[in-house]
Amino acid sequence: MKFWKILIAILFTVLLLGYARRTTMVRSVHKAVEQSGISIDHHTVPKQVGDEIPVISATVKGTSQVNLVYRIGQKGEFLRVPMHPVGGEPSVFVSTLPHFPKAINAWYYIEAVRLTANGEMIVTLPDKDSGTFKPILLKYEGKVPAFIIIPHVLCNFGAIFFAALTLFSAIDLRKGKRSLKETIKFPLTTFTLLFLGFLPFGIAMNWFAFGATWQAFPFGKDVTDNKSQIIMLFWLVTLILVKGTLFGKGETKNLVSDRGYFNMVIVSVLVTIAMYAIPHSFVF
Repeated sequence: MKFWKILIAILFTVLLLGYARRTTMVRSVHKAVEQSGISIDHHTVPKQVGDEIPVISATVKGTSQVNLVYRIGQKGEFLRVPMHPVGGEPSVFVSTLPHFPKAINAWYYIEAVRLTANGEMIVTLPDKDSGTFKPILLKYEGKVPAFIIIPHVLCNFGAIFFAALTLFSAIDLRKGKRSLKETIKFPLTTFTLLFLGFLPFGIAMNWFAFGATWQAFPFGKDVTDNKSQIIMLFWLVTLILVKGTLFGKGETKNLVSDRGYFNMVIVSVLVTIAMYAIPHSFVF
C-alpha cells in the first residue's frame, strides 16, 4: 500500500472518529435563555461517573429564587429542590441531585422565579414555552477501567483505518493492479477489529458503565450498540461474498465477481460512515 494512501486512511480515521466524539450526546453543552429581565446560563451535566453526587450550577440574573427540577426516568414525577447562591458569587446558584446506581437516567431543568404585581414570572432552561421543550439528560454511569477503554478505542481506530485501506485495495482490484487474494486481508482485519472492539470490549464497557451486556437487537434497543451491530454485519457480508478467496478455496467459490466485491466494499464503507455520523449515545 502506497504511503500517501496510508496517510489519507489515517486522516479519514481521525476525522470520522473526531466527528463522532464532537457530536456525542454525552458531553457538556452551553445553554442560555433570557426573558423579561431574567437570564439563565448553564453548562449541562450529561453524566455522573462513580459514587459522587452530581452538582448542577447555573448563572442566574434578575431573581434570587432558583430551583432545580428533576425526575428519574422519562415518566417519573418532577421533583423541585432549591438552588442556593455560592458565597461571593450572588448570581451563581448551585444544587445537587441524589446519588443513584449506574444505568439510571435523570432528566432536569432549571427554573427561575420572580414575584411581580401580577403573580409569579417563571423562566426555565430549557425553555418550557419553546414548543420543543425537552429536559436535560443526565446519565449515571459506573467507572470503566482503562484496560477496557484503551483497547476498545484502539480497535475502533484500527477498524476505521483498515476500512479505508480496504477501499483503496478494492479500487486497485477494480483497476487490475491487485488480486482479490492480495486484497482480502484488509476487510478481514477490518471485521476482526470491529468484532473485538464492539463485542468483548464493547460488552465490557456496557457492563462496567451500565451493568448491562449487549443491547442491540434482538437483546435491546440501544442505539449505539445497534449502530455497531449494523456496521459489523455489513463487513461480515462483505467477507461472506468472497468466502472462496477468504478460506483458500479459490475464486470460483465466491458468491460475487470482483466487481460485486468492489461494490460491496463501497456500500460497507458508506454504511460505516453513516453509522458513525449518528451521535454516540443518542437517546430517542
